[in-house]
Amino acid sequence: MSEPHPEWVQVADIPVKFDLTEFYRTLEAQGIAYRLQQRGDMIELWVGASEDVPAVVRLLEDYSLHHPPPPMPGAPQLGFQEQVQKMPVVVVLILLSIVGMAIVDWGVPLIHWFTFQDFDFVGETIHFGTADEAMANGQYWRLITPIFLHFGIFHLAFNGVWMWELGRRIEPLSGSLHMLVIALLMAVSSNLGQYLWTGPSLFGGMSGVVYGLLGYIWIRNKVAPRPILALPRGLLGFMLFWLLAGMTGVIDMLMSGSIANAAHAIGLLCGMLLGGWAGITESGRSRQ
Repeated sequence: MSEPHPEWVQVADIPVKFDLTEFYRTLEAQGIAYRLQQRGDMIELWVGASEDVPAVVRLLEDYSLHHPPPPMPGAPQLGFQEQVQKMPVVVVLILLSIVGMAIVDWGVPLIHWFTFQDFDFVGETIHFGTADEAMANGQYWRLITPIFLHFGIFHLAFNGVWMWELGRRIEPLSGSLHMLVIALLMAVSSNLGQYLWTGPSLFGGMSGVVYGLLGYIWIRNKVAPRPILALPRGLLGFMLFWLLAGMTGVIDMLMSGSIANAAHAIGLLCGMLLGGWAGITESGRSRQ
């Protein structure tokens, strides 16, 4: 530690007990000049250029999200409720997906209330209504509810894992309201895209939203990089490969049913647009 130059800018006071070694290494890797000065039980963090302050603040916020302070000696461990408080929207979406799979498996008479358009059985044939009819009857929830229907445990597990993996990067960073709004926009756009592509049919699943979150993180992190938005190596390539493979029809040959490729593609595009908007908005705030 050394005495900061008078022209340097103090960014934060950090308790001595917190080990931020990885954070300081990140600053060094990005070429950000910094100095540390201890005063009592606190360490002052100073940076050498005022234009680096917004970036350092963002890095510190991201680091704190991934490395919460250790519990005080004797303090009770966080319970389930405290853990989910950071991302209630992600948790609720996963729980509703579990409910949706249960309805598909055990509540068949209820399924028609969750599909994009209503349907009924005429003998052994399914007779589908249209989305126009549903909207004319005020059934606007149908724009969203197909994302909760899941056809089998693999379908649910795939979407649940990626919803958790991607959502936990967005909701703690941007807040639950932001997460809810973008998830609903992705749901509506992916469901509508699938309906327009295939016409009245039985489709469902959270994967359109999952691809939306992928596109959101991908573009937002390019426009306004944040460590918390960094995706695991190979994830983007795998998900895009899965999307393209689904469009070729190869995956349909290996499983029962078919993949809602239009929902995936439209969800991805919607997420990219929302991620670009969020990144530009954040960059604008940083320059003010």
